[in-house]
Amino acid sequence: MDTFFEQIIPVKKTAKYMLASVGIWLLAIILSVVAVGLLGLTTFATITLFIIVGVFYAAYKISGRFNIEYEYIITNGILDIDKIMSKSSRKRLLTFDLATVTRIEKYNPQKQETANYETKLVACNTNDSNAYTLVASKQGGGSIYLVLSPDERMKKAMLKFIPKHISNSAFK
Repeated sequence: MDTFFEQIIPVKKTAKYMLASVGIWLLAIILSVVAVGLLGLTTFATITLFIIVGVFYAAYKISGRFNIEYEYIITNGILDIDKIMSKSSRKRLLTFDLATVTRIEKYNPQKQETANYETKLVACNTNDSNAYTLVASKQGGGSIYLVLSPDERMKKAMLKFIPKHISNSAFK
């Protein structure tokens, strides 16, 4: 029987992202005013209109890139991490077998790993009290350092596939 679990984690917008979004829209307004000032509304009205529409469409697309969610998917012991931008485009960031997990512990930003990992990924809000650090081995060598924030249902699903000597102390 196949097992399938998924969880979506919305990323909270920080002040930095909010300022960047506001800056993008202000730049779009400034570029539109400059286009009207340089090209005018009468002589090149069609070109000016296309430029203004293009500038605001670009601002919409770029500011939408700040609306990020992560999706955790467990399918038969394989954990996939996807990044969803603006609820419209999806990118697979990471895939690995949960049987290769070597360590799970509570995430501590002061104890940030300095070891050299082949893949490092933060797929949650780091200020979340439910964030955990997961270290796993990659096929063909190397290792993965992952920060994630699973809910209780996802934790139970992960524990089914993680090696027993790791799962006994995981998520405590």
